[in-house]
Amino acid sequence: MRASYDDAPAPATPAGRRYLGLLVKLAFMAGALWLVGRHLDLPALGRTLRQARPGWLALAAALFTLSKLISSVRLNTFFRAVDIQLTERYNLRLYWLGMFYNLFLPGGIGGDGYKVYLLGKEFPGRRGLIFRALLLDRLSGMVALLVLLLALLAVVPATELRPAGALALPEWWRAVPLALIPLGLALSYGLGRWGFGEFRSAFGRTSWEALGVQGAQVLCAWALLASLGAASGPVLPYLLVFLASSIAAVLPLTVGGLGARELTFLYGAQLFALSAPVAVSASVLFYVITALVSLVGALVRVERGQPD
Repeated sequence: MRASYDDAPAPATPAGRRYLGLLVKLAFMAGALWLVGRHLDLPALGRTLRQARPGWLALAAALFTLSKLISSVRLNTFFRAVDIQLTERYNLRLYWLGMFYNLFLPGGIGGDGYKVYLLGKEFPGRRGLIFRALLLDRLSGMVALLVLLLALLAVVPATELRPAGALALPEWWRAVPLALIPLGLALSYGLGRWGFGEFRSAFGRTSWEALGVQGAQVLCAWALLASLGAASGPVLPYLLVFLASSIAAVLPLTVGGLGARELTFLYGAQLFALSAPVAVSASVLFYVITALVSLVGALVRVERGQPD
C-alpha cells in the first residue's frame, strides 16, 4: 500500500528557500551529531545499545504509540471546537500520514502543510481555522512539557539535581517551580482566550489530553532506561533531561529532532554527572522508535472525502 492523495499541494514557499532551509537543518544536525561523537565514548555507546532488553523496548514502543493516539484525539478535539467534523478513524489516518511526512520528508510536503491542504479542500473557506487548530495543538503540547518539567524539578532530590561541585540547594527552592506551574497555566489560558478564543470550549479537555501525551512519552523514556539497565539508579534526572530534549526537538533546527535530542542528552548527562552512554543511547532508541512508528504512515491511504 502507499500514501496517496488526489492532487499535489502547491508549495507554500519558493523551492530555493525550502531547499536552503533543509540544508541549514542538515548542517545543524550534522554539527550536533559531530559534537556528540566527539565528546562520547562511541565503543561504550555501542555496547550500551547492544545490551538493550527487547521486552522493555517493546513496552517503550507501545507507550510512544499510545502518546500518538492521544495526540490524534487532542487534535480532533480542537477541530470539533470550530465545527470541523472528522471521524476519529479518518483523523487518525491523516495524523499518522502527517507523522510520516514530518519525519521523512523535511523541506518538502510537511505533515501539517498536507493537513491544511487536504482539509482546506474538504472545508472550503476554513483553511485559516485549520491552520490555527494545528498551531494551537503544538502550543498545548509545549505547555504540557513545561508543566511536567516544572513538576519534576520540584520532586527531584537535591542530591541528584545538583551539578558536580555546585552548592547544595536550599529546601525552599522547590516552591519556585511549584509556584510557576499555576502561574504559567493561568498565563497560557489567558493568552489562549485572547489569541485563540474560538477554541476556548476545548481548552479544558485538551489540557488533560496534552498532559496524557507527554506523560506517556515520559513513561516511554523510563522504559528505555529500564531496557538499558538504568532504571534501578537515579532515574528522575534522566527524565528531566528527556523533557528538556523534547523541548529542544520541537524547535525547527534539525530533521526530525535528530541531533538536538542527542546534544541535549549529552550536555545534560555531563551537567548532572549521569552516564553519557546511557543518556545518548536512550535518545537514539527514542528516535528509532519514533521513526519506526512514523513509518507506518507510509502504509496509510488518505483520499479526499471522509470514509464511513
